[in-house]
Amino acid sequence: MTSLEALVKSYSMKKTAITKLRKQAESKLKEAISKKRRSSSGLVALEKKKEDLTRAKDHAMQLLNQHLSQKASIERLKIAAEGRLQQEHDAKDQATQQSEYGSEDKNAVAERLKYIDEKISELHSEIKERDSTHARLEKAIESSEKEKAKVEDQLKKQSHLKPTLLEQLKTATKAEAVFRPKFESLLKLEARAGIALASVQKKLAEIAAQRRKRLAALAAKKRKRMAALAAQRRKNKARQLALARARKAKARKAKRRPDKKVKRKSAKKAPKRKVVKKSKSKVSKTSKRKTRPAKRRSQKKSRR
Repeated sequence: MTSLEALVKSYSMKKTAITKLRKQAESKLKEAISKKRRSSSGLVALEKKKEDLTRAKDHAMQLLNQHLSQKASIERLKIAAEGRLQQEHDAKDQATQQSEYGSEDKNAVAERLKYIDEKISELHSEIKERDSTHARLEKAIESSEKEKAKVEDQLKKQSHLKPTLLEQLKTATKAEAVFRPKFESLLKLEARAGIALASVQKKLAEIAAQRRKRLAALAAKKRKRMAALAAQRRKNKARQLALARARKAKARKAKRRPDKKVKRKSAKKAPKRKVVKKSKSKVSKTSKRKTRPAKRRSQKKSRR
């Protein structure tokens, strides 16, 4: 029993130590797996964000190129309009000179000047519209350039983050490769220690159960024996009481019989009254002496 208790204590301490090591290994393994998952998911998110940023950069470049081409076209149209405007001004000056010198019909010159003025007005409106469109395109180009620069800056940051995440993934993978077999080995050792401890505890419980059963049987025997003794005592006491009562009854009968004999003798011998009285007194005294010890013995037995 003592050796089994010592063995249970030893196995329990061994299992506790293995459980502690297993928990430490499990904690490190979980940490490594968590780092691996975070770095892996970070790389996936990084690649996805990189694709989104690349698309945003391409879109910004496309818009920038479109705005630049529109700006170049507007500048060409503006230059052409300014050239036509200069031609119209020259034509107007020439028509004015011709009207002054009177070389042509004044009505035709007036019509020509009116037409030139309308063309000049249209060209001014066109140039003004081109200037407005040019200013709007310049703002759009500036915005596209800023967007492009912002996307390129984000792409640079993403490119700096990728090596860090790759290193974390590599470190976490190595840690998992180290701690996983260690954790599995400690888990098996813990299971074996638990089985051994349970086996010894079962034996100890069986021995304890047998011991309790044996003690219960002994206690039952003791109770039975004590009950038998108590019953015997009660029986003896009842017997003693019965004997005492019988002795008392016998003593009473013995006390009553001599009185009857004396009365009979006194009836036959009337003249000898004195002698009968003496004998009666003697008989009564002797009967009293005989009954007194019997009463005392019966009282002593009843007290017992």
